[in-house]
Amino acid sequence: MRNWILRLHLYGGLLCSAYLIIFGISSLNFNHRFVFAQLHETEVTWERPLAIAPVTDNEKAAESIRDALGLMGWTIPWKMQRDREGNLQFDLERPGKGYTIRARVNEGRVKVEERRKGFWQVFDSLHALMFIPQSKFSLLWGWYTELCTWVVLFAGASGVCLWAASKRERRAGWLVLAGAVAASVGLMVYVVVRG
Repeated sequence: MRNWILRLHLYGGLLCSAYLIIFGISSLNFNHRFVFAQLHETEVTWERPLAIAPVTDNEKAAESIRDALGLMGWTIPWKMQRDREGNLQFDLERPGKGYTIRARVNEGRVKVEERRKGFWQVFDSLHALMFIPQSKFSLLWGWYTELCTWVVLFAGASGVCLWAASKRERRAGWLVLAGAVAASVGLMVYVVVRG
């Protein structure tokens, strides 16, 4: 039984090592903003003819335009507006790219301003990404994220069990475990009290 737990602990850690590295680097970047990871947007504008059905619900209209253009991402409801002629403007966001889409309903044309954000914005987006609308690949990443979460919980519990079964370095292990628990609880109390 111990060998089976040890193998799951070891190979589960190897399976999730890439995710944990991405998670760690993006966490550091969120808190410390590395110079090399600063946003460097480039903008491209393009137009396309598109038959736009008159829909009164702005969000449904935006999603149908997104799908017809073959784009993926989240429509941003608070950046949607429709003018008196029925033209719709909305923003669309996904990891690494942002779009401002202006649909001219009467003309049957769509103008798109595409902002490319660069590698590090995509890297940071992988931190807790579960899915992107209209993207099949992102569902795989979401499942991988979920798997890694469970593997890390198992690795923590199995690591404590494997250590407890070992006779070596018992005192040092207790000190590290007690210090980690005290630091974690202390941080939680600090956040609750100080905000």
